[in-house]
Amino acid sequence: MFAKQEFDNKNVYIRRLCLAAGLLVVTLLQNTAGFLPSFFGIRAMPLIPAVVCVAMFERELPGMFFGVFAGLLWDCSSPNGGNFHAAVLTVIAFTCGALITHVMRNNFLTALLLCAGALFVHESCCFVRDMVIGGNLDAAYKILTFYIPSAIYSLLFALPIYFLVRAVEKKFPER
Repeated sequence: MFAKQEFDNKNVYIRRLCLAAGLLVVTLLQNTAGFLPSFFGIRAMPLIPAVVCVAMFERELPGMFFGVFAGLLWDCSSPNGGNFHAAVLTVIAFTCGALITHVMRNNFLTALLLCAGALFVHESCCFVRDMVIGGNLDAAYKILTFYIPSAIYSLLFALPIYFLVRAVEKKFPER
């Protein structure tokens, strides 16, 4: 009986290892200077769509742990991290997983909607952190010149990431 259950879980372990490795690669791509093109100081943040897509397929609790993992990776390379990204991505991942489980269907249109919402939440939290907590008065100017364009640029990564995560999920099904 244990051998059968162990074999069934093998796909889950392999799938989650592949997804964790994928998040690690996306983190490296995002945080390596000059790897992704930067337009007028606007940087892409493909880690947010990656976390959303992984949470859509893995659901609430595993998605939340992937959010913590991705956020901690991002905070390790961020000069003002302080576990900010870990907290925000954890909440985003849990919320996306719960929405897919209980309210929405898992398809590309939903992925775009959730990625756009997650980017809005993340950028709003960054704005509040910079403006209110940090006392940076230039944060209001950054909304139009950095936060909104970066969110739009990051949303372009939702398409390839969604289909890559979906391919991994189909390659290593739970049953």
